[in-house]
Amino acid sequence: MTFYKSQIINSVTLVAAALVAINTFSQETIGSRGAAEEFNRAMQLYDAGLMGAARTAMGNFSDRWTQTDATLGTESRFYEAVAAKKAQHADAVSLMKAFLVERAFSGRRHDMLYHLGDFYLLRGNEGEALKHFAEARPEWTSEDIRPDLIFKTGYCYFVRGRHKLALAMFDRMKGNEGKYQGAIGYYRAHVDYEEGNLNDAVESFMKLEKDPSFSSIASYYIAHIFYIQGHYLEAARYAEPLSKGNDTKAIDMTRIVADSHFMLGEWTKADAAYGRLQTQTRKLGRADNYHIGMTKYKLGQHADAVSFLSLATKENDELTQNAHYHLADCHLQLGDKRRARQAFESAARYDFDKAIKEEAHFNKLKLAYELNFAPFNDIISQFVDFTEKYPQSEKVDEAYDYMAKAFVTNKNYRQALQTMEKIKHKNLSIYTAMQRIAFYRALELYTDTKFAEATEFFDYSLRYGDYDRSLKARAIYWLGECQYRQGNVEAAREQYLKFVGTYGASEVDEFTTAHYNLGYTYFNDRKYAEAQNWLIRYTSLNVRDKRLLADAFNRLGDCLYVQRNFNPAVEYYDRALQTSAAVGDYAMLQKGICLGFVKDQRAKIDQLKELIAKYPNSMYSANAYYETARAHVALDEITEAIYNFKVVKERYPKGSHASKAMLQLGLLYYNAGEYDNSMAFYKRVVNEYPGTPEAADALAGLRNVYMEASDFDGYMAYTRTLGSFARVELHEQDSLMFVAAQRLYFRGETAQAKAALQRYLTDFADGRFAIGANYFLADCHYNEGNEADALASYRFVTEQPRSLYTEDALLRSGELMYHADDFAGAIVAFQRLEEEAEVQTNKTEAIIGQMRCMEKLGDTEKCVSTADKVIAMPEATPEILREAKYLKAKSLLGLDRFAEAQPTLSELAANTKSAEGSEAKYLLAQGLMDGGNIDKAEAEVFDYIDKGTPHQYWLARSFVLLSDIYVAKGDTFQAQQYLQSLRDSYTADDDIAQMINQRIINE
Repeated sequence: MTFYKSQIINSVTLVAAALVAINTFSQETIGSRGAAEEFNRAMQLYDAGLMGAARTAMGNFSDRWTQTDATLGTESRFYEAVAAKKAQHADAVSLMKAFLVERAFSGRRHDMLYHLGDFYLLRGNEGEALKHFAEARPEWTSEDIRPDLIFKTGYCYFVRGRHKLALAMFDRMKGNEGKYQGAIGYYRAHVDYEEGNLNDAVESFMKLEKDPSFSSIASYYIAHIFYIQGHYLEAARYAEPLSKGNDTKAIDMTRIVADSHFMLGEWTKADAAYGRLQTQTRKLGRADNYHIGMTKYKLGQHADAVSFLSLATKENDELTQNAHYHLADCHLQLGDKRRARQAFESAARYDFDKAIKEEAHFNKLKLAYELNFAPFNDIISQFVDFTEKYPQSEKVDEAYDYMAKAFVTNKNYRQALQTMEKIKHKNLSIYTAMQRIAFYRALELYTDTKFAEATEFFDYSLRYGDYDRSLKARAIYWLGECQYRQGNVEAAREQYLKFVGTYGASEVDEFTTAHYNLGYTYFNDRKYAEAQNWLIRYTSLNVRDKRLLADAFNRLGDCLYVQRNFNPAVEYYDRALQTSAAVGDYAMLQKGICLGFVKDQRAKIDQLKELIAKYPNSMYSANAYYETARAHVALDEITEAIYNFKVVKERYPKGSHASKAMLQLGLLYYNAGEYDNSMAFYKRVVNEYPGTPEAADALAGLRNVYMEASDFDGYMAYTRTLGSFARVELHEQDSLMFVAAQRLYFRGETAQAKAALQRYLTDFADGRFAIGANYFLADCHYNEGNEADALASYRFVTEQPRSLYTEDALLRSGELMYHADDFAGAIVAFQRLEEEAEVQTNKTEAIIGQMRCMEKLGDTEKCVSTADKVIAMPEATPEILREAKYLKAKSLLGLDRFAEAQPTLSELAANTKSAEGSEAKYLLAQGLMDGGNIDKAEAEVFDYIDKGTPHQYWLARSFVLLSDIYVAKGDTFQAQQYLQSLRDSYTADDDIAQMINQRIINE
């Protein structure tokens, strides 16, 4: 602290020195009495303080009398310069310096050095003043000047920080301090204060309390010293009277009052004093904010405490650690566990206070468990880490309790399993948890269609299958699902059979579905009796999915149909119709066909007409017209039959029934004796469908027509125009060569089959079986991974008239072109397949393929519409539905139509375990943020954190988004805390670190 200079020197006056030898002033020494009288008159002016007049008088005297009397001449020059100084004349310095030069050996030299130094001191130039003071010798100065010189020299040393020299000067005045006694006492006390001699300092300041000039400043110092010494009652008592006003000193004293009450735990008084401090100044320091926050905390004013404590966390020090720790408790008291966890995490980041670090670390984990919050580091491994870091902690047992609970509820299955493997001494609860965690990790992988990896984890779970019987049963079931999805039907069946025979299987949800799946595995293997057995058992259970139940009834009808038990088959088709309209068209078709087989042709016709009326866009419409025509033939209603066969040809020209319908028309006209019409239809079949079985049958029919006309030569001439497939003499060789190659293909001898098929196509490029040979050859190339050659052969098949192989060839062509990035070509194949497919699964795959191509080509509008078609398919698998919804939502976002995308994103985001759901959850929150719905965006992010996900990139993006949300809310403190947390816990090598660095503020 610095005592103001004006208080030190404002009372200092110069007393004119009595002139030596004036008593002998006479004509003999002065030269004339007139000179002495004139000098005395000038001195009288000087003594009266009329410095301007004195300066003039002394100057005049010097001009007139200097030559007469050198002594009085020197005195007059001296007083002239001093009077100019006191009168603050501009030329005072030059007069004083001139005197020092001209009267260098004068007895007044040291007095003049003092006055020159004093001049500079009065103007605040202590350095220049000290230079002249130091040159002056006190013992050679006038007695009235000497104490001023010594004190002011000491003062200059003091203000320039040279305390020892200052005290040495003050020591020279001991016993003679006079008017400087108070000032010297103050400076001595101040030196003790600055040098840490607080006891001496406070004793000295207390002596000054009665000095009016120093009482206030002394009390100020005393308050400070008592506060520093921890004498808070005394500090507050001294500071309180000085805390009024808004000047710096008053603010300082208010702070001491408040801090003293704070240190004494007098929270109400501290709160009142801090309130005054806030009215006195807006410039609160970190310590102020911390103390105010802690005071509010102690008074239970937790919301206010949060506001101030948050402002105290700007540095990396112990205060910040402590502030974070108490912020956490404030958030707990306010019911905000998320922010409490975040604050504990921040407190645990510092090593300053080991006890707080440990406590904060544990509380962070405890809250992470309660909130199910461990997005990037498995909570179990974190508890394990705590027990390893603090093995002697009193929290260790509690940590193990939480660890056991976390095993049961953990969602980050992969990391949890890795952690548990490292536990050396496993107990029953750990083995049970490992079984569970492995099972749910496998389900995650299954959801992501990673069936081989899922199989490994289901097997892992079964190692500990005896701990939880229901999980053991479920693992066996899902192993079957994995095998089935990988095309291993026999292995899948084995698992399903094992599952239904496992103890506890009947108690789990999968039990019912397993019967359905078993029925299908037998059905696809044409083991209809076994399929019928399992499907009947399935339909007898409590089936909730009506579509699946109806489908099971249809398959039961099919089993009986194949076994020619038509009347019971009709009953099952009727039950399918009654259960779900989604499979009604198929049930009606099959029921109608069965009615035909039991000779009830009229009922068959009625049933098929109902199908056509009720399902005008059914993929079975062509079948229905074709079977209706056959029923009319059976009833000898030839006109009606011809009409329906023609409908098949005209409305469904690319369907598999078109060639059959024309073949039947040729036969009907032949039987009716209308040979020209018969020949016309037969020839259309041969010309439009060459190389197909229908073309061969049509040739046989044509031969009969020509024979009726006795025109064998005409028949032979006609066949010669058709190529090798119609040449009678080559039929047998053609057939034998193809059958031999086909046998190799079906035996799985791919290399030999490929060679045989290529030889056949060389010899019979347009043979009867060229389409089939190209299809089988394409399949051989496909299985060998030779996609280019496979595509060429598949395209040959697709470019020929409709055949048994057309649908599969179109599907494979589309897939191969998609894999080759020929998305435009793939779309053409898939669109044609959708139009021509008579197998529902092929139609489904065609639409799915189009959707994927549209997305790749960036045709977002068509991608949306195609995705809607996929979503509407009842037969679409869960992963396909998920993909379709994902592509639809992404396309809508690309079209800047978030409002339309939002429902689909929400639906996907319900399952954050899938890759699509994980990204959708982030996109949903980002879209809400972009739309200004900040609170909803925040809620989505926290819901995402609660749910967890194995796809951690999108969760990390959500943390970055959360920081943006808090910035938008003006809460940069929380924004920075979440970014720091993300930086500490997320370790993947991607663009997240860059996003963090772009946003985080490094204080």
